[in-house]
Amino acid sequence: MRTKYGAEGRVTNLPIYSKRECVSENTMAEKHTHPEAIADAHADQRAWIFVLLFTAASWFVLSVSLADDATRAGLQPGLEPWLREGASHIASLIGFLIVPFMLSRFPVSLQSWKTSLPAHILASIVFSIIHTLIMVAIRKMSYPPLVGYTYEFGLADPSIWLYEYRKDAYSYVLVVTFFAVSRTMEQRRLEAQAARSDARKEGRLTLKSGGRTLFLNAEDVIYAAAASNYVEITTQHGTHLARMTLSSLERLLAETRTNHIRVHRSYIVHGDHIQEIIPTRDGNVTIQLDNGVTLTGSRGYRDRLPGEVQHA
Repeated sequence: MRTKYGAEGRVTNLPIYSKRECVSENTMAEKHTHPEAIADAHADQRAWIFVLLFTAASWFVLSVSLADDATRAGLQPGLEPWLREGASHIASLIGFLIVPFMLSRFPVSLQSWKTSLPAHILASIVFSIIHTLIMVAIRKMSYPPLVGYTYEFGLADPSIWLYEYRKDAYSYVLVVTFFAVSRTMEQRRLEAQAARSDARKEGRLTLKSGGRTLFLNAEDVIYAAAASNYVEITTQHGTHLARMTLSSLERLLAETRTNHIRVHRSYIVHGDHIQEIIPTRDGNVTIQLDNGVTLTGSRGYRDRLPGEVQHA
């Protein structure tokens, strides 16, 4: 604290923060407002909705199954199946709270599996312990007043813990998958948004090719051809293979406001590189480019072609 005299002579105490403390606070603020952190938060919200729906459905199905089994055995199940499964599913939801934290610290990827795999195995054990203890506690509290007898569970028996872990490990992997897939989808949406922004502001295409990221000047793209799950992009400097659809590339090129034209379901061409368009008898056209390449244009896209270079 620093003692300081105010404008009226009164003594005021002002906190003095070190440069390190200020940087730390700024870093934390940036971390929570970073686009990727926001995207992960949105993805987690979607994953939680799915987990809640899945858990509710599982609780209903398993409770009904237990009640049916008891009825076939000549017993009156009452509320017991619903309490039994309800306690387990509530405990699972509480245990699932560790999943987003673990994914943030130990992402699931091929690059980090050597550290992520042991961490998630340990986390699955912690999840199983949390689930089992909370489940037993809920059952012990709810059984006497609601079903009329005391619930017994052999926590001292190691085989019981192994039995629970076999089920809990599966649940943990399933929920980790839900969150990981949701985050991956949101990150891809964020990447696509950034790519559109680059295209619109810089006239640059950001494309994924295997494990690489390609940056191409949109004006350099002479033509592009669909190739299964890829697009083969030919520029003035060579040919590149990007993992995307031709329609996605068409939308990206539209953001750059260049003169690229969809001439066929399998082709996009730069209008400035069209040298000649020759109609064919079947209503399609043959397109000759200034680099010597000949492409086919379909009748459904003829209205997009530059009329001033068409030949009757």
